[in-house]
Amino acid sequence: MCIYGAGGPVGAAAQKALTNDYTLRLTDIRDVREVVAEGKPQSAGAPLPSIPDAPHEWRTVDVSDYDQVLASADGMDALINVSVLRHDLVPAFRVNTVGAYNVMKAAVACGIKKVIHTGPRHTRLGFEGDYWPDFDIPDEAPLHPGADLYALTKCLGGEIVRTFAERHDLDVITFLYCAFRPADGGDSADGSGVHPFSISWEDTGEPFAHALRADRMPNNYEVFDITTDLPHGKFGASKAERLLGWKPKDRFDRLIKHHGV
Repeated sequence: MCIYGAGGPVGAAAQKALTNDYTLRLTDIRDVREVVAEGKPQSAGAPLPSIPDAPHEWRTVDVSDYDQVLASADGMDALINVSVLRHDLVPAFRVNTVGAYNVMKAAVACGIKKVIHTGPRHTRLGFEGDYWPDFDIPDEAPLHPGADLYALTKCLGGEIVRTFAERHDLDVITFLYCAFRPADGGDSADGSGVHPFSISWEDTGEPFAHALRADRMPNNYEVFDITTDLPHGKFGASKAERLLGWKPKDRFDRLIKHHGV
């Protein structure tokens, strides 16, 4: 399996979940030794990648460079794209949109049928239609990126992935994320609340293992909200449990319940 963007926290979580069962080709624009030596997690509790031992390997790959992506995809059974860049227009477009195109083009060129793509579900962007007032929102609800740079470039990338999946009869799974927390809630006080679309860092990697083991999906392109079930009733993990057999373990009870309740 080849993971693009393995130097980030979601990639690190996937590495941990898959290392014992798959041979991994981990790639990122930065060398893993540099990431490990820097030792700066993205946020509290976020995992860092580890230096892989054989038969696993690490390659320095720029996802905006098709030749590099193609070379790293060669010989793989599946591709996982967790690469992301958020705030600078040109590089964000090259990573989030062009990078998605390059990964899918490489999958087709190499005869790879299974791809796991990732992106954000922005739940509150401050305009009508951003789903914030809604409840029981299905995984298939269309993304409404508004004018947000990160949301727009990732949304475009997702539509490119969808087009490749449907045109070339691929089995593509897309995971959408929003908020991450340590399983124990970190430094947050009891009863302080939690975002209605949240997953623990400890649960973040397991969906990749379930997706790789899963039978072919009902549709060429299936979207899953990667969140734990929370009492807000806005988002949920029922589709992931039904089609992937995955159910998150962490529910952030300490943050939801007041002490003694």
